[in-house]
Amino acid sequence: VMIRRKRIPIGYEDFKEIIDDNMYYVDKTMLIYELLTDGGKNNLITRPRRFGKTLNLSMLRYFFDINEKENAYLFDGLRISEHYSELEEYRNAFPVITLSLKCGKQGDLNEAMKMLRYNIQQQFIDNKKVLDGDRVSEENKQEYRKILANDDGAMWGSSIQLLSRCLYQYYGKKSVILIDEYDVPLEDAYFSGYYDRMVTFIRSLFESALKTNPALEFSVITGCLRISKESIFTGLNNLRVNSILSRRYSEFFGFDEEEVKSLLAHYGFANKFETAKKWYDGYLFGNTEVYNPWSIMNYAADLNDNEDAHPSANWVNSSSNNIIRTLVEQADDETKAEMEKLLAGESIETHLRETITYGDIADSNENIWSFLFFTGYLKMNGIVKSGEDTGDEDIYSLVIPNLEIRRCYITVIMDYFEKYRKAVNKDELYKLLLSGDADGFAGRITELLKRSISYYDNAEQFYHGLIAGLLSWNIYYKAVSNRETGSGRSDLILYQQDRFINAVILEFKVCRRNEEITDAARRALAQIDERGYDAEARELGYRNIIKYGIAFKNKLCCAVAETDRGGDK
Repeated sequence: VMIRRKRIPIGYEDFKEIIDDNMYYVDKTMLIYELLTDGGKNNLITRPRRFGKTLNLSMLRYFFDINEKENAYLFDGLRISEHYSELEEYRNAFPVITLSLKCGKQGDLNEAMKMLRYNIQQQFIDNKKVLDGDRVSEENKQEYRKILANDDGAMWGSSIQLLSRCLYQYYGKKSVILIDEYDVPLEDAYFSGYYDRMVTFIRSLFESALKTNPALEFSVITGCLRISKESIFTGLNNLRVNSILSRRYSEFFGFDEEEVKSLLAHYGFANKFETAKKWYDGYLFGNTEVYNPWSIMNYAADLNDNEDAHPSANWVNSSSNNIIRTLVEQADDETKAEMEKLLAGESIETHLRETITYGDIADSNENIWSFLFFTGYLKMNGIVKSGEDTGDEDIYSLVIPNLEIRRCYITVIMDYFEKYRKAVNKDELYKLLLSGDADGFAGRITELLKRSISYYDNAEQFYHGLIAGLLSWNIYYKAVSNRETGSGRSDLILYQQDRFINAVILEFKVCRRNEEITDAARRALAQIDERGYDAEARELGYRNIIKYGIAFKNKLCCAVAETDRGGDK
C-alpha cells in the first residue's frame, strides 16, 4: 500500500491551514505550555528570519483566541493535547490582538506608515462588534471609529492599547498581544534613511500597549534583534528577553536533528541527511542544535521534484542580505582579515552585544560580528573566556554555520569585487602588457586584489579567472584560455585579430610554501618555453610574441616578461 506523503508547507504561515490541509507539521505546540509556566508579562523572542516565528504566533493565536473556539480541534493529537486539562482555563479564553510589522518594509516613510496603519486598522475591523451595545464607553468608541475611518487625527501611536481597552470592556477579559517581526520596519528605515522617525512611532506603540496597559494579559514579541538602546522598550522592566543565547524556548524555533531526520525519512530521502547537515545545520540556540527550517523544507521539496537535486541557498536568497553587503562595503583591513579567516573555516573571537541596533553597525567590528551572530549569519563555537568569576564580558568564538551561509558571503563578496573589476581601465592593462611593463601590470592587479576579500578554494583557478575576465571583450584581441599548444595547455593567450603582429602568452602560478614570489613568476615564465606554449602563435605567423610569468601570493601579484620578435629575445 502506497502511503500518501504530506504536502510540504513552503510559504504557509497559518497554523489552521497547515493542520486542516494535512500538510507536514513539525510539532512546536509545547511552546504554549512553556509560555504559560515559565513566561513573563512581555516576552521578546529574537531569532533569525524564517525560523518559524510567524507560524508559532499563528499557533498561539488559535490556542488563546476567544473567537477561535470552533478551531480548538486543531491541537488534538499534538503534544499540547496531553496537557488539555491542565490548561483548560487558558484555551480560547482571551481576546487576541495579532500585529505583523513586516508590512513596514517599504523603503519610504510615508508608504511604511500607510501599511502599518492599514494592518492596525485590520485588527479594529476584525473586532468591530465591540461597538455593538453599551459595554464599551462612548469615548472609546469615538476613538475606535477614527481608526476605522483611517483618520489622521486617530491615536495611531496608542492604537493597540485602545483596542485592548475596548476588548476588555466588551469581553471582561484582558488581551493577549502578539507582535511579529517588530524590527523589520526599523531595519528598512535604517537602510532607507528615516530610522529615527520610525523608532519614535514604534516606541509610542509599544510603550502604550505593553508598559502602561491594564488591559494586557501577556504579550509575545518576535524579531531578529533586541533593540533597546533607543528605548523601544522604555521602562519595560517586566520584559523577558529570549535571544538565541537563551536556553528558554530554544527547541521551538528551527528544527532539531531528530525532526530533520524524520522529515527526510517521511519523503524517502533519509540518505540525504548528511548533505542537509552540511548545508543547513550549524545553529546553536541556547543548548539546542538547530537546523534552518526554511531551507530544510525547500531542500525536501527540491528532492521531491528531483531526487538528485543539489542543495541551494534557499534562506539567503529569500532576503536582501543588506547586512552582509554593508559589512563587505565598509570593511577595513582588520575586518577583511577576519572575514577571510571565517571563509577559510576558522573562527574569530569577539564580545557579543545583545542590545545591538542598526545604528550601531558601523561603530566597531564587535558590533558587526554581534549583528551577524544574532541574525543567523554566524554561530557560536564556544566561550573562549568567561567573565563569570571576574565580571568581565564573555569572549565568544564564532564561525560560519554551514555551506549555505558561506555561499551567501561569497556571492555578496563576488558582487562587490565585480564592481571594482569592471571599473579597471582595461585599455591601460593592454598597453602595459604590450609594452612589456611587467611591474606596471602586476601593480594594477595587486591594487585590485587589495580591495577584495579572499574566499577562493582553488587559488590558481581564481587568479586565472580574474585575469581572463579583465582581458576579455577587447575588440582587437581574442583571449584563449587553456588552449592545447606545444606539449601542454597554456593558461591564457591573447591573439591580435586584425594583424598577425602581437600574441601575448600568460602563465600563472601560486607561490609554493616558502617560495619567493619572484621565483614563482620566473618558474611560470620558464614553463612557457619548456612546454612550447608559443608553438601555435608561431605556426599562425605572429611576429611579436610577449611571454609573461605571473605569480600570486595572497594579495600580491608579481610578473616577469620577455619578448620574442621573430626569434630574437
